[in-house]
Amino acid sequence: MSARGRVLIAGAGIAGLATGIALRQAGFDVVVLERADDPLAAAGSALGLHPTAVLALRSLGLDGPVVEAGAEVHRWELLDWRGERIGGWPQTEVSRVFGAPSITLPRARLHQALHAATPAGQVCRGATVAGYRETGAGVEILLADGTRESGDLLIGADGLHSAVRRQTHGDAPPRAAGFTAWRAVADQVLPGDTTVPTARQILGTGVTFGSWPLPGGHTYWVATVSDDAKAAAGLAGRPEGSAHTATAHALLTDVFRTAPSRAAGLIAATPPDRVVRTPIADRPPRAGWSTPRTLLIGDAAHPMVPTTGQGAGQALLDAEALGTVLRGVDLREHHALGERLRAFEEQRFPVATGAAQAAWHLGRLHHERDPEQVALRNRRLRATTEAEWLSRQGLGPASIADSRSAG
Repeated sequence: MSARGRVLIAGAGIAGLATGIALRQAGFDVVVLERADDPLAAAGSALGLHPTAVLALRSLGLDGPVVEAGAEVHRWELLDWRGERIGGWPQTEVSRVFGAPSITLPRARLHQALHAATPAGQVCRGATVAGYRETGAGVEILLADGTRESGDLLIGADGLHSAVRRQTHGDAPPRAAGFTAWRAVADQVLPGDTTVPTARQILGTGVTFGSWPLPGGHTYWVATVSDDAKAAAGLAGRPEGSAHTATAHALLTDVFRTAPSRAAGLIAATPPDRVVRTPIADRPPRAGWSTPRTLLIGDAAHPMVPTTGQGAGQALLDAEALGTVLRGVDLREHHALGERLRAFEEQRFPVATGAAQAAWHLGRLHHERDPEQVALRNRRLRATTEAEWLSRQGLGPASIADSRSAG
């Protein structure tokens, strides 16, 4: 055992694996407990990483293989239901200022990179965390099979339905966002994307459609439909976790039949068995991520709807920050540990909460059903200047000027 303590991590998703790597690099013994027998089997379709997330990977020494596995996004565009441009910005300017690209990649490739950087035997599969007990000497967790594990710190990285969070904060259900997402990868590239790889978001009335370039001639797409529009289209009433059937696929295609052709075309070109359906939910922001011997991170601490594509990136930023905050600490010194855990929350809570709230409000805006409000939304987006869009990505006027003079 490390002279500075043993860390137990519940969950071998992006947050858990990345945090395990960061803490092992900081000198701690780490054990990751994952309920799935094969975590990669549930790795989903694809995801986006903004430059700050890539920089977090760089701090772990993992940006190389992840960037190589992805496709860089050069431009973002927002379109209305008629296909007219209502917003956008050159993502390359953002990437140049931050010093890292914005990429889209298969989710499994990120998981593979994290697993490859995790020592053999560090991940215990088929281990479901049922609860924990803090003691004077550390923390003990109870697994669903009745076995126990002891350590100095327990990190809850077990997602939206976290067992660690449930014991810390109670069993309140997640907050439904009012829309469902269908996600998949199509074996085609949109016209023009081979020249300028572009992320596009089509905004309609209660529905949206996003597409992102992927390597190897593929495109990642996400269709979202509000609960009202879903009921009107005959897509309601399907149990969560049920397979996406050919009938549902046809109904989903019909929803986007009048959208710009890229939407219905990508859906129709994708086999139904590739599509993942997810009712979207988060939790209202809540402080108190830590107790004397436990800490929540990732979706267990600050789950967010996927409207802004920030969930995976915020988990990576958690890992980077925690590795820095705990470096040099003896985890057995509970006063010092408590101070560092509080320092972590003070650092990450405003950022992660801000990202979660922005995603929630943007999700409401994107799924507006009132035609007058939809028209007002589109007018406001159309009136937003490129400089304003870049500012929302973290670039001030000086950064924009410097980026353009360098280009």
